[in-house]
Amino acid sequence: MKSYHFLGLPALALALGACGGTQPANELTLDNLPVVAPMVAVGQDSVRILQIDKLSKDTLLIPLSQYLEDFHLVRLDNSDEALTAGGATFFGNYLITGGSSREGCRLFDKEGRFLCKVGANGQGPGEYWAVYDKQIDEQNRRIYLLPWNATNLLVYSLDDGSYLSSIPLPTMVPKGVFTVDAAKQTVTVGMLPFSSIEGASVVWQQDFEGNVLHRIDAAPYAVVPDFSNEVANTDNTPGTFDFNIFQWGGKKDTLYHYLPDENRLQPVFALDMPGDPIQHGYYELADCYLADVTLELGQSQYGTYVSKRATIMVDKKTGKGACVEFVNDLAGNLPVNYACFLFNKGYYVQSFEPGELALRLEEAIAQPGDASKQQIEEWTKLKDSINENDNAYLFVGKLK
Repeated sequence: MKSYHFLGLPALALALGACGGTQPANELTLDNLPVVAPMVAVGQDSVRILQIDKLSKDTLLIPLSQYLEDFHLVRLDNSDEALTAGGATFFGNYLITGGSSREGCRLFDKEGRFLCKVGANGQGPGEYWAVYDKQIDEQNRRIYLLPWNATNLLVYSLDDGSYLSSIPLPTMVPKGVFTVDAAKQTVTVGMLPFSSIEGASVVWQQDFEGNVLHRIDAAPYAVVPDFSNEVANTDNTPGTFDFNIFQWGGKKDTLYHYLPDENRLQPVFALDMPGDPIQHGYYELADCYLADVTLELGQSQYGTYVSKRATIMVDKKTGKGACVEFVNDLAGNLPVNYACFLFNKGYYVQSFEPGELALRLEEAIAQPGDASKQQIEEWTKLKDSINENDNAYLFVGKLK
């Protein structure tokens, strides 16, 4: 990883230094907090602009169960062929694990029962190396996988994981996110737009034969060919293709909605930061925006890394917001690290190695804080049920 020099971080850390104390969340509408993101007219659009210096002094603690429906634990199948390093994407009745450069994708049902492997790692027809985005079409019994450096969207059977076909893409896609609309036979794709890719689009819509129907030219959004950068489409709001480019070096940017009928990117949320741009990312839930903002950077032998960050929530309707910390109240009120990344495709999914979960529960039970007697009993029951030799444990919940 490259080393970068960041400016403006002390000013931002000072502005966010107020996010130190904590208080429980009684209302998720944030009604008792100040407006931190007023609506600003930008061309033909109205955009929520987050103003860091307007944040209150408290960090709002949000128990996950207040934000999720049917929040529960899924214990993955312990058979040898089901073993996974953890991490999963949930699709309601199914979940997919793996997809890294070292581990192929595996399909499970919603209870954690292993069903099949999905394709395989490799360079042959229908094989992949490192999957960046996934989708399940349950009605048509299809699984879609988009690897890194893809030239095709790969299609597999939901029944047995076998390779079926490929949907050609107009250019190479270094890292990409997508949504398939099977009824319309279209695919919407957003990619990390390397400046080296001639004729690239940053977001486009195409048919299953690879014909581009609508496109946004990549030139204004182009980035240096560096795989440390990312793209995001949370897909948490039905009918909305939200899109954001994360850049390691930090850049003033925007969360967009792609409007294919108007063939444009509509700006909806941005950050007004003091000093020079710093590292941050935008994410979207049904009723709010989330900003993941770097506060401090550290140095190691491998270069610069993020040593402290804050999550900021902004209500879409009111613009009210605060620094927030999500806690897993099913498991010892454990703080959720990198919470923004765990809300995806309408679900929250957090993976634990069983031994780590048992240890963290033991610590929470020993120092329960304001937890009720019933909570402590539930945490104790969960801890006692854990087998450290089990496959990964997943906490899963559907977003309200």
